[in-house]
Amino acid sequence: MNPRTLAMMDTLGRALLWAAVAVIGLTVIGATAIISSDSAVGFLDEDIQRQGRGILAIGAFAGGLTAAGVLAGLGALLRLRVAEHRGPRK
Repeated sequence: MNPRTLAMMDTLGRALLWAAVAVIGLTVIGATAIISSDSAVGFLDEDIQRQGRGILAIGAFAGGLTAAGVLAGLGALLRLRVAEHRGPRK
């Protein structure tokens, strides 16, 4: 494989790993925003709304962690394949 292509694939792998870090950060921010939201619907009891926001925040957090795991896994696999093609380091 072309060394330039390997370098670009390695950069893509690094970018995927950093994207996973960004997704985790945004997930924490989003879950915090959901749980601290004060928006209310007039016809539902406040306790039900509070529980619903908690469940929604947990779901958003779980989805974000899943997405970050997929990104990190793809980035790591890509970097391993690039290292495999480059051969052992001296």
